[in-house]
Amino acid sequence: MAIAYHGSAALFNRFDPSHLLEGDGKFKFGVGAYLTSSYATAAHYSGVSGSLDKYVYTVEIPDMTEDNYLHSLRPVHPSIIAKAEAKLGVSIPEEACQRGKFFRKFIGNTLIGFGNTIKQKTGSASLEAEKAASALLPQIGVVLLVWPHAQSKPDGDNNYALLDYEAFKILQVDKVELDAKGQLIEGSQQLVAKY
Repeated sequence: MAIAYHGSAALFNRFDPSHLLEGDGKFKFGVGAYLTSSYATAAHYSGVSGSLDKYVYTVEIPDMTEDNYLHSLRPVHPSIIAKAEAKLGVSIPEEACQRGKFFRKFIGNTLIGFGNTIKQKTGSASLEAEKAASALLPQIGVVLLVWPHAQSKPDGDNNYALLDYEAFKILQVDKVELDAKGQLIEGSQQLVAKY
């Protein structure tokens, strides 16, 4: 198992999918519980809502294997493609498999019946399409969507959208303080709960 972090103004002891999109409301990288490999980045996101309380959750997530995640910038593993084609009953064009983000959008748009061309199916996806993709992907073993923290450093820290709420566990929660620029004040971390 690997470790990732989640920043929130809310205090909870388990992730609840009914609260998706309540943070900043964005779904650019898919619909799921957003985490990061950077504690400081998670701390920054804990202050996005302007709340006085800011928490960082240390979370145990599955190790990435070749067939349990989609990386937004990398080609999709052939076994994921085969499982998706079997589930959807369609052949997925090669263009949709060149990057995980294209593949995710293609699946979502196919499920909701949007788009006639490959460009339409991989170019953008509505919230409805993203939800449809996030519901199907765990059925074929994909539990993580992954994208680089900084597009200019694709091999640096990662961000994650976790799709399977049974595949990860909160280990501890820290209360943190941020400076005026929304950055973590080192040493401000106070343990709130350990599980």
